Amino acid sequence: MTTRPNAKPGYVLLVVVMVIVILSLTAYRFADAMGSELQVAYRAGEGLEAKSFAISGIHYTMGLLADPDSFANVLGSDPYDTDALVNVTVTSDGPRGGGRFTIVSVAESDTGGSGADKYALRYGVTDESGKINLNTMMRIDSSGEALRAMLILLPNMTDDVADAITDWLDADDDQRDSGAESGAYPNYRPRNGPINSIEELLLVRGVTVQNLFGNDRNRNGVQDPDENDGNDFNRGWSDYLTVYGHELNVDSTGQPRVYVNDTNMATVNQNLAAIVGQDLADYTIAYRLYTTSASTTAPATGTVTGTVNDLRTAVQNSLAANPTAKRQVRNSMLSMVNTRVTLPKAANAPMNAPTVVVNCPLNDETQLKSVIANVMDKVTAKSNYELNPRINVNTCPPTLLSVLPGVTPEDATNSVAVRANLDPTSAEYKTGAWLYTQAGMNINIFKNIETYITGYTQTYRVQAIGYFANGGPVARVEAVVDTNGGYPRIVYFRDLTDLGSGFTPPR
Repeated sequence: MTTRPNAKPGYVLLVVVMVIVILSLTAYRFADAMGSELQVAYRAGEGLEAKSFAISGIHYTMGLLADPDSFANVLGSDPYDTDALVNVTVTSDGPRGGGRFTIVSVAESDTGGSGADKYALRYGVTDESGKINLNTMMRIDSSGEALRAMLILLPNMTDDVADAITDWLDADDDQRDSGAESGAYPNYRPRNGPINSIEELLLVRGVTVQNLFGNDRNRNGVQDPDENDGNDFNRGWSDYLTVYGHELNVDSTGQPRVYVNDTNMATVNQNLAAIVGQDLADYTIAYRLYTTSASTTAPATGTVTGTVNDLRTAVQNSLAANPTAKRQVRNSMLSMVNTRVTLPKAANAPMNAPTVVVNCPLNDETQLKSVIANVMDKVTAKSNYELNPRINVNTCPPTLLSVLPGVTPEDATNSVAVRANLDPTSAEYKTGAWLYTQAGMNINIFKNIETYITGYTQTYRVQAIGYFANGGPVARVEAVVDTNGGYPRIVYFRDLTDLGSGFTPPR
């Protein structure tokens, strides 16, 4: 058998086939990778869409909170638990049936309980004003003692940690008995002033992630299987502490209050009379002009109790002379409770004329209860347009009612029971006066805590879940919103999606 001189070996064909197979596999792998990348890009796009739905929820809620009409008519004056913020449609077209958002919050239940039973899921916002504002407390009492007294009553708080937190915030570098100042931190110095976030407390000696944020790692108020670390389930001190707040010196209708310490006392008298009646208006002027004393002590010999007519005559005569006040009303008009004034004697009064004293109308409990809400709502002893943001007793966790100075466990229990049935549109609700008028708190205790409490809110924490109507990615974001007198702004924002959805969207 002879071989042709130009014949090609058969292995060349085999090589060609192998090259074709390899190229085909490469093309397949490339096409498959591109398909996977397309799916990843598609899912990433859906994730961004879900996040945009959640952010829409923040802005939508912010608008409702800042507009008085929407607050009353859409939210029913109760943004903390409302169907108006559940499964709200952002868009009804597009993939997966369009986008939705729901506003969720976890709050300490008024019904008590322990562990996960202590908390309740609500559809609505959280009142950031219902917490202890650390920076505010230091402005109210720069010594830090008032703040420390509240901190030490928080769950799982110890003396050394309470002292260390107070040392971190106070302006000096003098260490408290169990505290920590510069010498305790080799690599950094204490703030010794207002802090910017609650997370900054993690720099304080003794403060851990566990006691600041608890073991509710995904912040849904439920003890999930991976959160059972052997400790009691709790959400930590972050439920009770804040650095965000804004309180304006306006009444429940948004109008400036009557400034009781104005130098034009004739105008003050006239404005007060329209709010609290002429008798209390006259006494307020007399309190600023004349000698005062405690009404709980026996009057001196030769002293008689005058009438409201005696008071009116004395005040009119004094105002005609355009007098200068001897004192200002401190904190509020409630500081006049249990006082009396000594009226000036007429220039032509005989030597043996008795000294005339007049008791404050607020000494009468019946009258005090009838006007206290109006007094707290409409009158102010401070000229500032912005006040130190205080604790909203209408919305604060039950635990915080117990940390207010002088408040007894019975007071706290009564207060929790009463506030569930309050009218959120009433002046008593908006001032916190109900603690005295309805919850039965002793007036002296109420006067003592008045500096620290309010019924006013304009700062809210909003947690929004964004999702599709027919399944798919879920996003979660959180913001602290200051309604700012109708000009809302976001003062804090964080994407919580990395914590997981935490909640089942109510599709």
